[in-house]
Amino acid sequence: MWNAMINRKVKNKSTGTIDDGATIEVHGAVKNKNAEEDNHEISNWEAMMHMIKSTIGGGFLAMPEAFRNAGLLVGSIGTLFLGVAVLDMMSFIVRASQMLRSGLYAATILAGQKENNEGVEDEHDKEPIDINSKKLILKPLDYPETVEAVFRYGSGGRFASWAPFVKKFTTISLIATYYGVNIIYVCVVASTSKQLVDLYTTGAEMGTWSYAFHDLNIRWYPLVVALLIIPMGMIQFIKYLVPFSTIANGLISAGAVVLFYFIFTDDGGRDPLLPEERSKLVVWPMTRWSLFAGSALCSMEGVGMLMHIENTMKRPRQLAGPPYTLHWSMVIIVILNFALGFFGYIRYGERCLGSVPLNLPQNNRLSEAVKIVVTLGILMTYGLQLTVTADLVWQWLNGKTENKIYRRIESKNEEKAAKGLHYYLMRLMLIIGTVIVATVVPNVGPMISLVGSVGFSVLGLVVPVALETVWYWDPKSEDDFEDTVQEMNCDAETVEDGNGLASAAVLMSKAAKIDKARRKIANRRTLRHVKNAVYVMMALFALTGGAFYNLREMLTQAPSHDMPAPAIPRIEA
Repeated sequence: MWNAMINRKVKNKSTGTIDDGATIEVHGAVKNKNAEEDNHEISNWEAMMHMIKSTIGGGFLAMPEAFRNAGLLVGSIGTLFLGVAVLDMMSFIVRASQMLRSGLYAATILAGQKENNEGVEDEHDKEPIDINSKKLILKPLDYPETVEAVFRYGSGGRFASWAPFVKKFTTISLIATYYGVNIIYVCVVASTSKQLVDLYTTGAEMGTWSYAFHDLNIRWYPLVVALLIIPMGMIQFIKYLVPFSTIANGLISAGAVVLFYFIFTDDGGRDPLLPEERSKLVVWPMTRWSLFAGSALCSMEGVGMLMHIENTMKRPRQLAGPPYTLHWSMVIIVILNFALGFFGYIRYGERCLGSVPLNLPQNNRLSEAVKIVVTLGILMTYGLQLTVTADLVWQWLNGKTENKIYRRIESKNEEKAAKGLHYYLMRLMLIIGTVIVATVVPNVGPMISLVGSVGFSVLGLVVPVALETVWYWDPKSEDDFEDTVQEMNCDAETVEDGNGLASAAVLMSKAAKIDKARRKIANRRTLRHVKNAVYVMMALFALTGGAFYNLREMLTQAPSHDMPAPAIPRIEA
């Protein structure tokens, strides 16, 4: 189907244009973007701020507890390996989306739609599509749309029948996972706030407001947090969330510095590690490694925000290409997660809690300040994380999940959804939902690991592995396949035009080059399949084990009417 469509549509390979009798056009207004859309675009630096902030949050603060489930050796190797895997898969997603939106893929997609009388454009400002150009022709695709397009058009459409299913599956997984991230943020803020309130209301006289708030059930705190997150959760465009991400990164960076201060210095001689804890520092039993993998994935994955960030960049090709904004973001993310997890576990051992600020001494001004700073940093990320869920839910409510029409950039027939009162009412209901769930399940540790184990294992590893496998299933999708074919054509011309021993020598030389190129493609395909098989096994290990242990821990929590924060020995400042 794929080859037939290309052969039917592409008539003029010498000029690199596509023609089906009525030229497929790209509007000349591409270079003159609408001023309103320009105002919503972000720079590489702003994209990096969003990328780092979308991952550094509640999961980052749980890294010492993640290392507690694996030990120093497995935790260190696992963090590095997971970081490389996450970067590899996210880079492929960005490249695949951009290939689908440019060149031959974009031309073929539009030609197929025109043939089926879908998404027909106005017949003016026509311009041929250069099938060899890397210029982005189609409108941005979100993550589920990219998944659908890869299955529909990758490897000649061999897996097109699976496209509707995988899109629905990815959409549901994204909504559930990122909604879980927002719930985690509410839980982290509620737990930290309870610690601070209990500290400052200790010894209050009976009948006073302070006495009424002391040792208050933790399930009341998410209701108070709702008053703070509603304003940020109602912001629609991530361009307007850049200041929040920048400030949040600054606050959490400052908090991390103080956290390392407590980790590396004597904070009053608090409970040294017990002998049995020291013996477990290197390697923990393998049965708990899945919990580590889940928490680590939750702290490093940003696949849900990835396409939202790429779609709003002024230079989207620079996300996964030079200067490699995504790669530098992941380097920073992996280093921060490794350092906090490694040294935090050495310091606190088995006493690591679901959020490391909870391990800091309570009666200490500096530790109180870092808890406030980190809490504010997490609060300022709430709106950014809610964007993924809100956009997907809004699409579903408007019936846009079916029959995707791929449109050109600056398409004059593009439908602009009116995001009025109903849209903001939907966001408000989503915010209230996170508060309700956080009230029912306030223990943040198991929830972080559960979201990472299930959601990010699927979205960050399983689905991208399926995409890459589908994309490269046909050898013709290999980057250097065309070069090999051209060499074969040159070989054929040599046979026709040559004569004697000279032609035989040239023929043998070219045959050797062709054989080398073919072996190179075959070896790369084999290595890719092996790599993807390892990714899938790791994801399934984290998914099954993490889901089992975390659900068991969450379900066995006593529904007590009094759930104070974990008791931590107090010292004098």
